[in-house]
Amino acid sequence: EYQKTETIKKWWGLKKDTVTFTNYDKVAVYIKFKDKEYFKEHNKVINNFEPGSTIIKLFQNVPKADLEMLFPNSEVRMRTIDKVIIGGSAVAGGAVVLVTKLGASLVVLAGLFSFWLGLSDKSVTISSQQLIVLGTGVGILGGFIFKEWSKFKNRKLRFMKALADNLYFKNLDNNAGVFHHLIDAAEEEECKEAILAFYFLTVDGPMSSKQLDTRIEAWLEYQFKVKVDFEISDALSKLLRFGIVVKQNHHYHALPIDAAQKQLDTRWDSIFNC
Repeated sequence: EYQKTETIKKWWGLKKDTVTFTNYDKVAVYIKFKDKEYFKEHNKVINNFEPGSTIIKLFQNVPKADLEMLFPNSEVRMRTIDKVIIGGSAVAGGAVVLVTKLGASLVVLAGLFSFWLGLSDKSVTISSQQLIVLGTGVGILGGFIFKEWSKFKNRKLRFMKALADNLYFKNLDNNAGVFHHLIDAAEEEECKEAILAFYFLTVDGPMSSKQLDTRIEAWLEYQFKVKVDFEISDALSKLLRFGIVVKQNHHYHALPIDAAQKQLDTRWDSIFNC
């Protein structure tokens, strides 16, 4: 978990803001679905999963605010600004259509409804030309409604595509693969610990455990700009167990690289000779 800073664009790129947020390097998600009876009782639809099953997923580089999107039941919802944009566009477009294209149709309809409701004694005779005007008005109105509905659906599809793309590039592994991934990562970290301790004992000479710990932590902070609590006892215990580091008078001495290689090679061969 760490703080991350990014620059986001607003107002079609005319304004830029810098935001700082909490980001997770790795996120493991463990989900166990309820049984089939639960979904029947609550009238919920079962899609793409088996009731009672368990899934495990591993993601990378996830902002804290986006954690909910990792869940299988997450829903895409529009922001208020998106609703305002769509609603404003629909109202403005509807007003233009009413004034420019549906005026004649509205006059005919107003006359009909006034006569039918008893608000006017003047009968209305609909000619073929007026029928064409009414038909044209209905077609224009239907086209306008379909156009605005298509805008809404297309914007929702863009949100869903953004969600799918985000999950695609953040997903590292699934189910059994998550365990293999984590075990491999742990093995790499164990190797890094031993390699760092052996390297600095070789370069800087014999040191005590505290001196070596301080030296490695200072190097990590200088190289990667991050403070790390290095587990020196774990690193030294591995090197002592492999026989490539010896302890004398509270100081640790690394074997020469050639001797260390022979020692590791002998230890590796002995594994298969057991």
